[in-house]
Amino acid sequence: MVASHSTKASVQWITAKKSHTLGKQRYLCSRCGRTSRDNPQPNGYTEQERARILRAYHERSSLRGLSRTFGVSRQTVTAWLKKRDDLA
Repeated sequence: MVASHSTKASVQWITAKKSHTLGKQRYLCSRCGRTSRDNPQPNGYTEQERARILRAYHERSSLRGLSRTFGVSRQTVTAWLKKRDDLA
């Protein structure tokens, strides 16, 4: 495992004791004490999912309706809308 935050590939990773996240073993960097998973996967929403949800919002769906339909929180959709307005 190579440290993504470190410039040296020679950093030694130690198995963190009793440390699992979402059923995956976590490892501890011996250099800085940072923990990481082996082959981490992004936990967020894909761009296609975001576009689909925002399209539904712009077609007059309510935030509560989006929450029920897509399983995304109202706060998340609000943050996406604010971020989109800042970019425009």
